[in-house]
Amino acid sequence: MNSVPATVLVTGCDRGIGREFVRQYAANGTRVIAIGLGPTSPFSQCEGLANIEFHELDLTHHSSVERFAKDVRNQPIDILINNAGIGGPHPGFGKTDYDLWRKMLEVNLMAPLKLTEALVEKVAASELKTIVFISSRMGSITLNNSGSSYAYRSSKAGLNMVVKSLAIDLAPRGICVLSLHPGRVGPASALSVEQSVASMRDIIARAGPHQTGAFLSHSDQLLPW
Repeated sequence: MNSVPATVLVTGCDRGIGREFVRQYAANGTRVIAIGLGPTSPFSQCEGLANIEFHELDLTHHSSVERFAKDVRNQPIDILINNAGIGGPHPGFGKTDYDLWRKMLEVNLMAPLKLTEALVEKVAASELKTIVFISSRMGSITLNNSGSSYAYRSSKAGLNMVVKSLAIDLAPRGICVLSLHPGRVGPASALSVEQSVASMRDIIARAGPHQTGAFLSHSDQLLPW
């Protein structure tokens, strides 16, 4: 496609990958709707980024999600990036924290589908019609060679199945649905969050209906389910 999106919505914007998605898109002139848990925008002190609209929203509260969707009802959303999630801890077999597991499934799996259901009409009304889910290669059943991490792995494997079903269900409307693995980012990694997000933005920019339902790494490698 390579079109500059008019409006992008990103969840999980308080820090990390979500915050960097917002920063990069906004710096490119795109209007960004940023969703986070913080009471104030993490971008309020950033100069030159007045095109960021921040909303404090707990995505596990479905009634709040529905109210939010009504607030933006007249605003087409070119790209919806479901990034919010719980990344850890990763207790091994015999040490399963079942309360954490339930919370991971609620945040990593159910919340992004609920938001997508609430906003799908706004995506369908846009020019680019793209929905992205930030997943992980740890959700790949084929690539699981180390075991453990039952809660996190199952939440991302479930998310990948949601992506696959959505791609089929939304294909008649020309909506592209992608699952992206951002890579291992952080101070101890060779991949910076800036590099990861820039690479994923390139993939998103090139995506279209022909690619819907794909599970891709930040380096544009097709990953097995």
